[in-house]
Amino acid sequence: MDIESNGSRIFVRVDQDEDVVATVRSAVERLDLSAAVVTSGIGLVRSAELGSAAGRRSFAGPLDLSALSGSVLRRHGTQVARLQVVLNDARNRTIGGRLLSAKCHGVVGVLLAAVDLSMDVST
Repeated sequence: MDIESNGSRIFVRVDQDEDVVATVRSAVERLDLSAAVVTSGIGLVRSAELGSAAGRRSFAGPLDLSALSGSVLRRHGTQVARLQVVLNDARNRTIGGRLLSAKCHGVVGVLLAAVDLSMDVST
């Protein structure tokens, strides 16, 4: 992981074999932010686990991470990520949903915007 910050804009590079969700959450914690909005993300992942109203589902890759958005909030003292993703497989089929985990294949770039929240989100 590498983090570059320019005020409220933050770029997080997720490296080979790192988990995208855990790395984004770790970056927000490392910067001691109360909250951050994920404005975009692109790259390639080896595998992904998505959640939806129908439950959890795992996908093998490589998968093109075409869109990533969401938020990371401090909840009960811990950073909690709620990320939505759009992925494409090798046959150009599109899948999407709540990203629970994704193993980076190469490099994934994620752009964050810091948000100043003075509350600890408890729900």
